[in-house]
Amino acid sequence: MSGRKHYNLDNELVSTDLMDKANHSTRNAIIALVKQKGETSMKLIATSLGISKMAVSKHLSNLERDRLVQKRVMRSGVGRPEYRYSLTPNAHYLFPTSYPYIALSALSFIEEKIGKDGISEFFERRKGELKDRYSSRLNGLPSEDKVAELARIREEEGFLAESDRLSDGTEVLAEHNCPLMQVATRYHSACTAELELFRSLLGEKVERTHWMVDGQHMCRYLIRPVRD
Repeated sequence: MSGRKHYNLDNELVSTDLMDKANHSTRNAIIALVKQKGETSMKLIATSLGISKMAVSKHLSNLERDRLVQKRVMRSGVGRPEYRYSLTPNAHYLFPTSYPYIALSALSFIEEKIGKDGISEFFERRKGELKDRYSSRLNGLPSEDKVAELARIREEEGFLAESDRLSDGTEVLAEHNCPLMQVATRYHSACTAELELFRSLLGEKVERTHWMVDGQHMCRYLIRPVRD
């Protein structure tokens, strides 16, 4: 017997591995988009992914059933209520986590043997290693291109990162996933070291306005232009 799955779509029985892959891909795209937006509507998901609202509705229903997505009612006057969708805490484990249990075990060992100074020294060393690696791609770029390139680097490392530029020239770096979340929750010095890293790469005008460890849906940094 083949390993194919069967789907009943609009009363038509479909048996194909391709359909399974397409559904899985769409499901992942929806999860990634909802994580990136923090909270969003069915209409925005359908528009962003170029699929029908009916298809999005089916996926969201399944994600709610699997306790990966939750919805909130938005009432505005008469008519049918609108819903806003966000990820549940369960969904965050679907994203890269950089082997948090091994990392936490190693850091606990360092703390036990050396103390908190050993933890600080560890993250300082990691900051230096990242600076060397990131600088090889940032050096020589115009200042206005450095944030975009840094976002690309962080995206490659699983941070679901993006960059933007505000009307006043302020650059924005947003990270919608944290592979170090479990580590950062216990050792805030991990986040302090990363903020210092960004400042060393982009200048002193880097400010963190959102922090996942503080319960927000992303880490967001503003890089303000230096005024003469």
